[in-house]
Amino acid sequence: MLKHFFTWILLALSLSHTPVYAAEEAPEETEEEKKEEEKLPIKYFQIAPNIMTFYQSSGRKMGYIVVQVQIVTRGDDNLELLETHLPLMQDALIDFFNRQEKKVVQDLTQRESLRQQATEKIAQVIKDEVGYDVVENVLFTQYVFQ
Repeated sequence: MLKHFFTWILLALSLSHTPVYAAEEAPEETEEEKKEEEKLPIKYFQIAPNIMTFYQSSGRKMGYIVVQVQIVTRGDDNLELLETHLPLMQDALIDFFNRQEKKVVQDLTQRESLRQQATEKIAQVIKDEVGYDVVENVLFTQYVFQ
């Protein structure tokens, strides 16, 4: 009887150490699918007050521009970073518009080009400061010149 008891114990121990094979796993998600899931919600940050500055003009008459700028980013953390670095972005935009010629500022066909250049400028300034991309896009929601 004792012999049968040890046999059962050995059998139980050997069964408890047998490897269990998992069912075939589903294929892993692609990098694009992972990135889509990880994307944070879009957030808009308005630079306030509006950017108002003079632009380069020939002659005695000065020209000025007023632009309301919205920065597109993702997630609350990036939104807070933009708020922290607001003066840096304002300075970069004022410098950007100061360097523009009258014909570029007043030509409506050039506005998209200006917006893209401003996006690159702001994105680079913030990336240099924090070390990674924060800015997805820049929108001009108001654009007035004289």
